[in-house]
Amino acid sequence: MRTVAPREAAELLRGGGVGLVPTETVVGLVAGETGLDRLAGIKGRDPTKPIALLCPSAESAFGLASRVPPVAEALARSLWPGPLTLVLDREDGGTIGVRVPDHPTVRELLAEYGSPLYATSANPAGGPAPATLDGVDPVIRESADFAVAGESGGGEASAVVDLSGGRARILRPGAGLDEATLSRMMEG
Repeated sequence: MRTVAPREAAELLRGGGVGLVPTETVVGLVAGETGLDRLAGIKGRDPTKPIALLCPSAESAFGLASRVPPVAEALARSLWPGPLTLVLDREDGGTIGVRVPDHPTVRELLAEYGSPLYATSANPAGGPAPATLDGVDPVIRESADFAVAGESGGGEASAVVDLSGGRARILRPGAGLDEATLSRMMEG
């Protein structure tokens, strides 16, 4: 696997490539639409399990949803860009997880790519997520087409809040977000 600049990484992603990129949380395994099946295979993840999208802005993230509840907008104002994934309803009746990252390397990659990118932590399914490129499992590192170098993140996965179906629940706490904070935001 070779290390490339964000511009070259974007070209490789357009061609179906899968790569490693640091985020403010953990190292991400990223792909565009054409590399999504490979991404799931490299991770050893059930291909029917949804994979979140990294988006360059709240507007692009919310544009993928059929409905954006007020609490989603409040969370985005407070925590985006940053380590928060929101699960929202889609037009087709399904859901979509979206996040606007706050790491210069992945933000530059998103700008070069020009569209959201599918992303999951760069670990085998069920394994610990790596905080650094050096910490990526050797099998995943060898299977990825490239890595984009950048400063390591904090090592803690993003918080995940499910706002689909008219409900609000925390699937994974983090980023200073817990049930009490979410309840206060929904009341305000």
